[in-house]
Amino acid sequence: MTRIFSFTAAVAAGLVCLTASAFATEPPVKAAAYIDFASVTPRWTGFYVGLNAGYGWSSASTYFAARDPLFGLAQADGSLPNFLEPRMRGFVGGGQIGYSWQFGQAVVGLEADIAYSGMKGDDSFSADMIFANPPMTTTQKAEITWLGTVRPRIGWLWTPSVLVYASGGLAYGGVKVSTNVNVDMPGACPAANGFCSIGSRSTTRVGWTVGGGVESFIGSNWSVRAEYLYFDLGHESDPIDSTAPSGTVMRAHAEFNGHIVRAGLNYHF
Repeated sequence: MTRIFSFTAAVAAGLVCLTASAFATEPPVKAAAYIDFASVTPRWTGFYVGLNAGYGWSSASTYFAARDPLFGLAQADGSLPNFLEPRMRGFVGGGQIGYSWQFGQAVVGLEADIAYSGMKGDDSFSADMIFANPPMTTTQKAEITWLGTVRPRIGWLWTPSVLVYASGGLAYGGVKVSTNVNVDMPGACPAANGFCSIGSRSTTRVGWTVGGGVESFIGSNWSVRAEYLYFDLGHESDPIDSTAPSGTVMRAHAEFNGHIVRAGLNYHF
């Protein structure tokens, strides 16, 4: 019995020694890295300038309101449209300038940008002869020639180099609309028929925008971004006048709101 107890004690002592040796030789497990944003150099604070390029689109919904009884009857019987969608599409690109302040993990700032816009589109409606009305085609065109914004930005640092932000504020831009009602009979237009009519308008609209994006430093002074904006420049009213001497016969109310997705490159001073 004494020998059994002695053997058991020896085995237990051996196990203890092996366990202690294993813990002594196993490398220590590193704790998860912790980023103290308060101690990180505020590299986001300061002025920056940059370029952007992307794509914009809009339905450019247009509503027609008759101002002449003859045109009102033509809308009622389906010879003239009540609604068209030119569906603008195109490249948008320009530049931006801004200033940001970093407060720990938060970044706030103000940015202004202006861009060329190739967003344009058209839509047409054709009707055969209905009752006493001749066959007609109505064409509506819409275009945004340039677009700018002034927007506060507020963001949160996902890492010291990656910023996720929201933005919104003032939007403004140059818009163009044109309408043409053509009687599809040889020699009927421009002035042989009272339904022949045209209208156009070019002006600057002011509205609002909202959106957001992600921006990341790729060097000591350079950053790249991806951004989405929704904009609304309100609507533009286009008077449509008959080419026969009868004045304004309809008005086209075109809505200028839409979407932009774009990438940008900034240099930080």
